[in-house]
Parts: sequence; structure tokens; C-alpha cells
Amino acid sequence: MPILVDCGEGAMQQLMRAGVDFRQLHDIILSHHHFDHIGSLFTCLGINMMMQRQVPLNIFGPPGTGRIIDGLIAACEVPQEIGFGVAGQNLPHPGEFVRVQEISPGDEFEIDGIRISACENTHYRTEDKFGQDGPISLSLRFDAPDRSIVFTGDTGRCKALEEFATGAELLVGEVIDVETTMARIRKKNPQMARERIDAFSQHMTEHYLTPEHLGALATRAGAEHIVAVHISLDALSAETDASIVSRIASRFSGNITISRDPACYQQLPAVHCNLFARRGTVRRAIFCRRPIPGYRPNDMAERSRPVRSRPNG
Repeated sequence: MPILVDCGEGAMQQLMRAGVDFRQLHDIILSHHHFDHIGSLFTCLGINMMMQRQVPLNIFGPPGTGRIIDGLIAACEVPQEIGFGVAGQNLPHPGEFVRVQEISPGDEFEIDGIRISACENTHYRTEDKFGQDGPISLSLRFDAPDRSIVFTGDTGRCKALEEFATGAELLVGEVIDVETTMARIRKKNPQMARERIDAFSQHMTEHYLTPEHLGALATRAGAEHIVAVHISLDALSAETDASIVSRIASRFSGNITISRDPACYQQLPAVHCNLFARRGTVRRAIFCRRPIPGYRPNDMAERSRPVRSRPNG
């Protein structure tokens, strides 16, 4: 079964393009809660409701995921009540099939024989703030018997991530060209106040990886192949591809690929990375609102093993 990593705007359409039936999707893992990584969650809940989903949909993510899903489930009340306008017709409520499981840095769990682990990264805060209260952004590692993939998620430079990624064959890493991105922001938003521009610039500079940073991360981790992601659509071109590859290659001697959906890159048997749309047992909470008719509590346990906690890093 596929695992969807992040659920950014357009994810459901991109799954279709990749030949993945959303009805066969049982597990979604969120790296963090910025809108470009969660924008299609409402669509995901709604389309499964409309198509009469009767099996669990497991949504894993950092603390706060439950609050988001609670809100989206509440937003499904009106369309669920309306249904298709057919007398006697009844749609399942997303609260009947959605299972939320919050994961924290250092947690490990298994889905269909693939061991998945998480570590905090520096997309929200510096490493000296790790372990304190506040929002968390995660990097994810998928270890199968024959290969390993690390998904950096959005992050700045991070020593904990370097250690976490050690030995992974494939590094799916976000990358950004700060100067080009900031030039586009200024051009498209000429009325934006200077303090807003400065805040954007600080975020881009401190909380993302440049091509050189990504190359250095892969080299230190011993990765064999980089797939660069999170490149804005309006920045994709043969020229920018070549520039990004050249800059990564200045710090990394392995294989380098600029992501294109719906291509596959050393695909694990049960993992589909929805790269274009940007885009796991229980540790803290299960948000289960109504029992699923015929659902047995051990249905999920048959596919996944409980989360094990260990110190982050």
C-alpha cells in the first residue's frame, strides 16, 4: 500500500497522475504544518467521504496534527449532511474513518514492514531550542530491508539531520535559491512593507537549504543519490535545473536529480513520494470520534507496529 508524505495543494490529483488510487491510500505522514504541505487534507477527507470510505485513514504528524484534523472534520459536517440530495442516502462521516496519530522527534514505528523514524529539523527553530515547547518540523526516514530513504522536509542546516540521514541511499531534499525567490516575492508584491520583506528573507535564509547546503548534507550523510524538491513551479526550467545541479555538485559527487512528478526514484515497495504537490503506533493521542461499523481495533495493528520513543538526535 502507498504512503503519502505530506499533502500539499493538488495532492489528490497528483496521486491520480501517478497511477495511485486514493482508495488504496491508508497512511499519510505530515512533516510539518505549513499550508503548502497540508493544503489538500480537506479534499482528501471530503473525497473519501463522498466515495463511501469504510476503512481507516491514518494521518500521522507532529503535535498539533489532531487540532488541524478536528477542524477539518468539523468543516465536513455541512457537506456530509447535504450528501447527494438523494432521499435516504447516507454518507460516512470522516470522524468514522480518520485516525490521527501524533509523532514526536525520536519516535519509530513500522508500516507494512518499513521502519519509519522522525527527527526534528530547523525549519522552525535552531537546534539549541530542540526539546522546548513550541511547534515542531520533522524529517523522516524510511528503512526497508534493502534500502533507506530520508525525506528532509523543509529545513535549514541541521547537524541532527546529518546524523539522522547517515547511511541512507536516497536523500529527498528540499532546496531553495534565496536570491531568486526573494526577487520574485518583491516583484509580485510591490506594496509589501519592508519589515515583511525582511521577515521573508530571514525565513528563507535561516530555515531552508541552499543547493550547496543540500550537497554538503548528502556528502556528510554518505548518500548515493539526491532528489531535489520544493522548487517553485515558476522557477522550473532547463536553465535553473542546470544551475541547481551544478551548485549541489560543488559539494556532492553522487547522482543528482531535479524532481519531476510523477517520476519514481528508488521507490520503496510501499512508498510513493508525491514530490510535485509537496508533498505514522500511538504515542500521544488517537482522535477517534465514532466507531467504524465492523472495524476491529487491531486492524491497524496488523499493518503497523507501535511507536517507540528515543531521545531525538
